[in-house]
Amino acid sequence: MTNKSNQQEWLLSGQTVINDVILHRYRDLGMSTAEFMVYLELKSYLDKGIVSPDINLIAEHLGSEPSQVYEIMHHMIQQKLMTHDTTIDAYGKQSESYSFDNLILQIVGLETISSSKQTSEQNETNREQIFNKIEIEFGRPLSPIELETVAKWIDEDNYPFDLINLSLQEAVLNQAWSLKYMDRILNSWDRQNIKTVQQVEQLQTKRPINREDSTNKKAKPKIPIYKISDQQ
Repeated sequence: MTNKSNQQEWLLSGQTVINDVILHRYRDLGMSTAEFMVYLELKSYLDKGIVSPDINLIAEHLGSEPSQVYEIMHHMIQQKLMTHDTTIDAYGKQSESYSFDNLILQIVGLETISSSKQTSEQNETNREQIFNKIEIEFGRPLSPIELETVAKWIDEDNYPFDLINLSLQEAVLNQAWSLKYMDRILNSWDRQNIKTVQQVEQLQTKRPINREDSTNKKAKPKIPIYKISDQQ
């Protein structure tokens, strides 16, 4: 009977759910392992609605002294990882509460910075690939003016990398190894508010197809979006 009672008590004791980002990156916030353990202990009570848990009990769980736990908590407050508020009700009774809202804000900020860094690094990689692909297809290094033109497409015109690549493919298909030709294509797509490769493909499917008599049909090569005759 005692074992069954212990099992019921264990099942009803609750669970503490930890966000994986906090679990994996708490050290990036400057938290020590000891501070993380105190956070877990406090969170287990806060999740149950106990905003001011017994620090002596937490110290007992951690095999530590209450003074050490208070010292760790004080350091976390200084690091703006948690807050400690004291309120007095209408009857003059004082109560304390703890919150880790600041920790959540910091971890979100950390993830935002990390995501922005990854995006920046990917953009830089894409940028280098664009320059390299053009030089490979043209069979020569780009001149300083040409480098500025491509940089303008990326930095000022904000043309997607995929569309710049596609305009290069169209230029090669037409044997028109010219940035002016690519620029005409990109400008045309921009005027039509075309921002993706899928939209370009839809534009191709909408173009009229010249049909000949079935007896004279022959397989023909793919007609590019732009013809050399379109150049000015």
